[in-house]
Amino acid sequence: MKSLIAVATIAVLAAPVLAQTPTAPPKSKSMVEEAFSKHDADKDGTLSLTEVQAVESKVTQADFDKYDSDKSKALSLAEFSKWVEATMTAPASKPG
Repeated sequence: MKSLIAVATIAVLAAPVLAQTPTAPPKSKSMVEEAFSKHDADKDGTLSLTEVQAVESKVTQADFDKYDSDKSKALSLAEFSKWVEATMTAPASKPG
């Protein structure tokens, strides 16, 4: 009986949370998504090494491979986002 009351109490307390309408995702693309779409020359939904090098010519195959986590020879939006985050993050300064 006590467990039935506990379950009923949880259900009553959770009802307002469950009844809320989920918020819609933002309508505008992020800067990363815009850059990804802009540089996806063949519009296949991924960036090849050549497409990345068109933006940053110093990127090597080894650099590219660090972020191509699924080894598909192309960067997905998620992989590209990680690459952008890593390249935009300033390196930690050395003590001293």
